[in-house]
Amino acid sequence: MPSPSSFRIPVRVATGAAALAAAIAGIAAVAAGRRYGARTAEVRDTLPGDELLTDASLVTTRAITIGAPPEQVWPWLVQMGYHRGGWYSIDALERTIGAGDFLTGGSADRVVPELQDLQVGDRVPLNDRAHLVVAQLVRPEALVLALPDGPFAWIWSFTLRTVSDEEGALATRLIIRTRAAARRPWLRPLLALLDAGHLVMEVVQLHRLRDRVEQARW
Repeated sequence: MPSPSSFRIPVRVATGAAALAAAIAGIAAVAAGRRYGARTAEVRDTLPGDELLTDASLVTTRAITIGAPPEQVWPWLVQMGYHRGGWYSIDALERTIGAGDFLTGGSADRVVPELQDLQVGDRVPLNDRAHLVVAQLVRPEALVLALPDGPFAWIWSFTLRTVSDEEGALATRLIIRTRAAARRPWLRPLLALLDAGHLVMEVVQLHRLRDRVEQARW
């Protein structure tokens, strides 16, 4: 009868293979998530802000259809930010990293009138130390936010397009594109971690934005 030691290598090989398979599956999921909800044409389209970082090493395009016209979606976008209306994502997680102190407590569940006057050049805080800058703003079509400094270049654009829903009513395609690059070569591997975390947060953001806009409409 074989001794237990004779099974050590196969068990280790199997464990390693399982870990490798899980890693490959995770990488594949993140890669697929880079175009979550987006149509092929939307992924290929040139969107506002693309010209601000042409040499991006990470590009994601995610989208969702919202049952309201762009004019009713826009106010929810311009009020985003730390000490503002939040990000409509995982508030509890943002609090743990010091980025979840919002004017409305959690991410806003209503349009906040005093947060609507956003202009090009304004700062949109991420936390007490970092902020994005409004690089482009075309009401109610496009909002482009840029990270002005730090280890990574980051362009975050929100594009709104008028479409019709299944019943022929006006609706919005909200397309969010991120373009990112490391400002130092040795930081490039960290983009993969940012990519995975941003995937989760942005998918939640898309769905919560849709739900809030549609619930407020009714």
